[in-house]
Parts: sequence; C-alpha cells; structure tokens
Amino acid sequence: MIVFMTSSEDGFTIIEILIAMAIFAIGILGVATMQLSSIRGNTSARTITEAVSHAQGQMERLLSLPYDNTDLDDTNNDGTNQDTDDDGVDDDGGNFGLDNVGANADHTWTSADGIYNVSWNIAVDEPVTDSKRIRVIVSWQAGGRAATQRTLDAIKCAP
Repeated sequence: MIVFMTSSEDGFTIIEILIAMAIFAIGILGVATMQLSSIRGNTSARTITEAVSHAQGQMERLLSLPYDNTDLDDTNNDGTNQDTDDDGVDDDGGNFGLDNVGANADHTWTSADGIYNVSWNIAVDEPVTDSKRIRVIVSWQAGGRAATQRTLDAIKCAP
C-alpha cells in the first residue's frame, strides 16, 4: 500500500513571497535615497572646490603682481586712510571696504562659464604702513538657493 502525504510546507506561499518583496523594496528605496544624497553632496563639494580654486588662482595672481600694479589699487578709496588713529579699526566702520562684492568692489572678474563672480578689494596701509590687505571673495548661486560665497585674505608688503 502506498500512502501519499501532502504538506503545506512544500514551498513558499504567496503571502511569504509578498512579504519578502516588500522588505526588498524598502531596502532598495533606502539605497536609492542614500545614492541621491551622495550625488547632491558630491555636486556641492565640486562647486565649492571650483569656487575656491578660482579665488585661490586670483589671489596668487594678485600676490605675484608688483606692489604698484593697478589691480592692487583701492579704486573707490574706501580702504585707504580709514584708520586715522592706527588702532587697526576702520574709523568709518566699513571694514576698509574689504567686504564689498560686485559693483561695490574695487575689482571684479566673472568665470568663463558665468557661474562664479570673483571680487577683490584692497585696503592700503592696512594693517601697517607700506602694506596692502587683499580680500578675494568668490560668490555663486546654484540650485535656486541664495548666493554662497567664500573669502580669502592676504597681505602684500611694499618692497
């Protein structure tokens, strides 16, 4: 006599398969979200790196110029003779015009792709006589967000 035994444990039920697929889908969505976040972070880092590279290149160019070069002039005179008592503080409260950007800056330059705007300001005889404080400010706007900027400072002394 042959007896056939049937068991409900021969394979997976449809419910077990659906649960496994749901767990797998949740895991894949988590990985996809993490990937998108990583892409955004990489894009932001690349943009900041390019911006600082433009600013650093401009600063190196300015530092290599002769002390009396016109690119090292305080064209709007907001950084010249502003510290009459030699205490290191701008007596007019304008930080020697070093924070000016765009049309208010002493000089400006825009990258070839039009994304980055580089402004630089000069404060003459600041922090000491026969020196120039140079501030390079690079700004850009990306992804519909407010403009972002980075600043570099250096001092050039007369020969």
